[in-house]
Amino acid sequence: MQERRTEIRMLCADMVDVCWTDQSGRKRKATGLLEDISPSGACLQLETAVPLGVTIHWHSPKQQFKGEVRYCVYREIGYFV
Repeated sequence: MQERRTEIRMLCADMVDVCWTDQSGRKRKATGLLEDISPSGACLQLETAVPLGVTIHWHSPKQQFKGEVRYCVYREIGYFV
């Protein structure tokens, strides 16, 4: 598969609390592993599937992040979002 990203992603291994609102309006929260990040995207590994198109939020001690879920794929050890 050809790499389509224009920016290099920085590999991570940080545990983060990820929050989103599901389609019924209910607030959801899951602990996940931040796999990699760049100025325009990130990959998180979660035990829970997250619907496409929802906005997710997470934070580190120095910064808050948010983004739209573009993919959610199950791969052997969890959902990659």
